[in-house]
Amino acid sequence: MPKREKQSFLHGALILSVAAILTKIIGALFFKIPLQNINQTAYGYFEAAYNIYIPLYTVSTAGFPIAVSRLVSESLALGRYRDIRVIHRVANRIFFVTGTLGTVLMFIAAFLYPNFVHMPPVLLTMLVMAPSILFCCMVSAYRGVYEGSRNMYPTAISQILEAVGKLAVGLGLAAGALHLGQWQFEHGGVVFGKAASSASEALEISLPYIAAGGMVGVTFGSFLSLAYLVLRYRLKGNGITRAELASSPRPYSPKRIFRRLLAFAIPVALGTLATQLTNLIDVVSLQRCLAVVVEQSGDVIREMYASQIAASGTNDILAYLTANRGIAMTYVNLVPNITLTLGISALPVITSAWAMKNRPQLKKMVSVVLRITLLVALPSGIGLSLMAKPILNLIYDPVTASVAGPQLQVLGIAVVFICLTAPINSMLQAMGRADIPAKIVLAGGLVKLVLNIALVLQPRLNIMGSAYSTLACYIVMVLLSLAALRRVVGIRLNWRMIFVKPLAASLLCGASAWVTNALLSKVISVRISAVIAILAAVVVYIVALLLVKAIEKDDVLMLPKGEKIAQVLEKHNWIG
Repeated sequence: MPKREKQSFLHGALILSVAAILTKIIGALFFKIPLQNINQTAYGYFEAAYNIYIPLYTVSTAGFPIAVSRLVSESLALGRYRDIRVIHRVANRIFFVTGTLGTVLMFIAAFLYPNFVHMPPVLLTMLVMAPSILFCCMVSAYRGVYEGSRNMYPTAISQILEAVGKLAVGLGLAAGALHLGQWQFEHGGVVFGKAASSASEALEISLPYIAAGGMVGVTFGSFLSLAYLVLRYRLKGNGITRAELASSPRPYSPKRIFRRLLAFAIPVALGTLATQLTNLIDVVSLQRCLAVVVEQSGDVIREMYASQIAASGTNDILAYLTANRGIAMTYVNLVPNITLTLGISALPVITSAWAMKNRPQLKKMVSVVLRITLLVALPSGIGLSLMAKPILNLIYDPVTASVAGPQLQVLGIAVVFICLTAPINSMLQAMGRADIPAKIVLAGGLVKLVLNIALVLQPRLNIMGSAYSTLACYIVMVLLSLAALRRVVGIRLNWRMIFVKPLAASLLCGASAWVTNALLSKVISVRISAVIAILAAVVVYIVALLLVKAIEKDDVLMLPKGEKIAQVLEKHNWIG
């Protein structure tokens, strides 16, 4: 067997971040955005179904991926290499059972949820999505083993394959369903088994099949990811060498491993269940409140969006508003998916430091995770807020930007707080305090529910109410999480280095983007001016980081070729 690959915290995070960026580019630019352009109403059906898939899948895994990663990391540290094979076998059985249950729940939900939110066409999309829960659960078992071994390459490659499979199959089937419906109308007027009297009616009949076609891609992508990991594991194993296996003591029994996994997983699962319960309540309450406000004050809302509705040609205002929220959330979710990798990569290191009572290492890792998260989150959030409409205009038409843009302006600020939640939760879980995130999530969820009801039901706010409630929810969660982290760790952090310096550089970054775009858009194309403004902001941000010395030498040393990079930066006195 080849020698086990092992990366440092930042090296592993970098691998996962690159994969997350590529996955989001493939998923957003080459899948979601083309699907939105095929038909926004169909995308609204896709988004409504996907909002149910995420909590069901996450509940199905219920903390076990983190438990697997922690237990594998601990076994490696103790030299119990044979335990890792037992851990993987037990995890496979657990995930098969929970994945099967999740798939069955999705099938059941498909016959209940669409009618509850007044969107019956979502039924087919939810049905074709259901098997992906089982595939994704099985994928989690393999990823947990590799991440616990601090080898992030298998996770990264499987994520990219999943995105490529989703793109190739989903987009192809969605476009195919659109063209098939048109062809059927032109050659007999019967579209997917229903008679259509006009081209617009034919399109309306085709919409559920377009959304379902896109969702088949999600299911196929998850299957492709699983197939790669199974094949890789059989060909290369988990990286444990024969010499390590020979020196390892006799492994624990599967029953003991199962009990230990449960001991790790139950506290994390409670936090996961609280998170997904909150998300589910958020999704259902939002869709329900939208349905109510459209039914009671539809004239007011149609008047507000009269030009946009006319331009889109939609008859379903509920699906149209849902789709535009999905467009805004596509940009919002780009950055948190990158900072999430910091928590995944840091978990084994922080677990070790906590177990060994190594307070200097613990303080260092907590500071590094918070600082690097903010180095990414602050400029991204401020930039999205200040440049919301210009960024949307890069891909969408001005009509779409006029609806999704105001939401993105508010949600851009929320990005900063959303980015912090997952890394802080990972650190608390690594320290054995998974109960704290659960309580905080419930508090944030209560804020979200109350504000959804109070704001979304206001006809003049409608979908914008969700943006404000999201911002308030995550502000509350982050403030509570930081207070808890400080109390658990019991150390004082250097907030000047963690927050003040990144904020100063980020404000300069956002200001340069806004000013550049405002000036150039008067003399050149708005799309070209937006691109130039973004590039200028990146340059300004890098220079500002170096001038305020927001990057430390230890950070650079954890990167590939870090020593050479550090020497160059030290030579110019650019690192702290």
